[in-house]
Amino acid sequence: MTTKKHKTARQMLALLVMGCATGALLTACEDYFDDVPENADSLESVFANRGQTLDWLTNIYGYIPDNTNRYAGGTAMFWGPATLEGYLPWDWVETHDIIHGTINTSSSFVERIWKNYYEGIQYANIYLANVDNCQAMTQAERDWSKAECRALRALFYFNLMKLYGPVPIVGDAIYSVDQPLGDMTLPRATVDECFDYILTELDATLASGHLVSQFNDGSYDARMKGNLTAEAVEGLRAEVLLYRASFIFNGDSYYQQMQNADGTKLFPQGRDDQKWREARDAAKRIIDSGKFRLVLRDREGKLVTNVTAACPYKSVFYASMGSSDNEEMIYGRTSSARETYSMIPRFGNLSSSYDKGGGAYTIPLQFVDLYFTNEGLRIDDEGSGYFTYDTSDPQDLPARNANAIVKTGAYSDPISGYTYFTPQSSGTVSYSGPTSVMKQFYDREARFYLAVTFQNRNWEFDKNVAVQMQYNGNSGSDGKTHDYPIFGTINRKLYYSKESNWDMAITLRLGEVYLNYAEACAELGDTEEALRYVNLIRSRAGIREYRTTASDDSRDARGKERIALPAYNRDQVLKVIYRERILELSYEDKHYFDVRRWGVGEGKWRDGTPMTDSWIYPSYHEGGEGGQMIGFNVNNTGQTDENKNVNFYKRVVQDTRVYTKRMSLFPIPQTEVNRDKAIVQNAGWTTEE
Repeated sequence: MTTKKHKTARQMLALLVMGCATGALLTACEDYFDDVPENADSLESVFANRGQTLDWLTNIYGYIPDNTNRYAGGTAMFWGPATLEGYLPWDWVETHDIIHGTINTSSSFVERIWKNYYEGIQYANIYLANVDNCQAMTQAERDWSKAECRALRALFYFNLMKLYGPVPIVGDAIYSVDQPLGDMTLPRATVDECFDYILTELDATLASGHLVSQFNDGSYDARMKGNLTAEAVEGLRAEVLLYRASFIFNGDSYYQQMQNADGTKLFPQGRDDQKWREARDAAKRIIDSGKFRLVLRDREGKLVTNVTAACPYKSVFYASMGSSDNEEMIYGRTSSARETYSMIPRFGNLSSSYDKGGGAYTIPLQFVDLYFTNEGLRIDDEGSGYFTYDTSDPQDLPARNANAIVKTGAYSDPISGYTYFTPQSSGTVSYSGPTSVMKQFYDREARFYLAVTFQNRNWEFDKNVAVQMQYNGNSGSDGKTHDYPIFGTINRKLYYSKESNWDMAITLRLGEVYLNYAEACAELGDTEEALRYVNLIRSRAGIREYRTTASDDSRDARGKERIALPAYNRDQVLKVIYRERILELSYEDKHYFDVRRWGVGEGKWRDGTPMTDSWIYPSYHEGGEGGQMIGFNVNNTGQTDENKNVNFYKRVVQDTRVYTKRMSLFPIPQTEVNRDKAIVQNAGWTTEE
């Protein structure tokens, strides 16, 4: 410790955090918040200044993860490429360790995320211990900021639980170098203790009345962007209750033998339906508040109030965009990177006047095949109209032939008339190869067109140029670059860079709450109510609704015959909800956590039965989040005279992934296990890798 009589605030925080590094909580922090003044000579002086005090709170907000940046850091990860949703090819991408099974207790991101969340918790504790000393703030400001800070701290614990399971609870403690070592070797709290702590904190902030509403005179108040408002905390509370009720934390036998050294079981020993009732009621309270409504837009992007007047594509497009005029956004993170480079095609052989990117955020065909047809049918449902062909040896037949793989006509939304694509003529731009579009990419649902850039689809965001991903195409590999889509597809969802009011990344919206409510209802056996809310999501997306009971013969919102399900029991309806959630919330950082909390990441149902019914994973795929990942033939192998123009559409294995049950949770970082002898490791992970 320094021998100076007066330490700067920066030195004091460094010492506080270094003190925590000797226990289970933190590793050493090399510096303190960058914008705290260097000339602040004590914590007392920082918290005597209104601006510096509020800056401290602002910096705590920085620990909310920015999951929109492919260069992940702090508490964040770029989760999409860690799932069936996608892949990034670059060697430095951390998610490779997750999808290829090389994650271990010493993986840098495993330690980084743990460390940073506990730093955020410690900084929150310091704020709560000192803010009442700031007489330059009004009492109302102190009360409001303390409420937000407590909610932030609860959020950090919740995010830790989603990744690591139950964790040590620090409470209000602020550790220093003078703290006895025994005080800092904390065991993991139980699952119920962790959730009880988080919910108690959130309930207290809501009950205090000190949180600010994000609405002013009934409309969204843009001044509250990014703040944990009363509505945002209600949403967070509902999400916490959903996770508490979910299989991984509420009956998963894989974790039931985990215990602390004193024999305390860390996970519940059975399922508790009361947790599902509380999750259901919390979601319904948000729905019934009337503060939020599903985004509905016409083909010009203008607000409409009835789904029959809405354009499915424009509605789903704007539903996931973080902006002040998104009427279903409950919470959005400001100051997000909002990744676009990996979605913009490379366009390597076009002039510099074109927008160019990496075009490498590519989608395995297993995920592409999950999207419904424009009638709301799965691709292997009877009567779906999904075109099939010899995927191992496609033949180049004339386009006029009924068995041809490709078509040359434009395709528009059958409800609104919005044009999804018009195949370009070869003379429009300097293209290589044919510009027709595969039949499988016609007649799909709006969310498919929101998410997938496919071969020869127009990049309508700039000059309407067609994207060509074959070997010598404008966005293919050409053998010289890593910036190409190995699966022959590119993710485009959340590409909003041409939208002037895109300034947030949504972390919670009403569409998700509908699906949370539906899931809770289904878990409790109320499958009819569950399907009612699934249908609201499907109708917005422009696809036919499901029958809510076996005898339901009513028509859907657009007067179409509803789709019958194979059964109306709990498991079947849950699978329906899971599929809808996978598609509705794709690329919104939900998939990674959902398949884990559902217990389906191995491609098996909860009783161990392999899932071959094509609800959560395609029927032809084995391994869930693992297994062989299929893509198009981007490197043009095996070309013959008979397939030279369609050889691209040969389906080949492009990546092999690993997923085992232990990957439902991250391991506890090895550094923490080494420091804190009271911490036990997660099931399936050894203390040394």
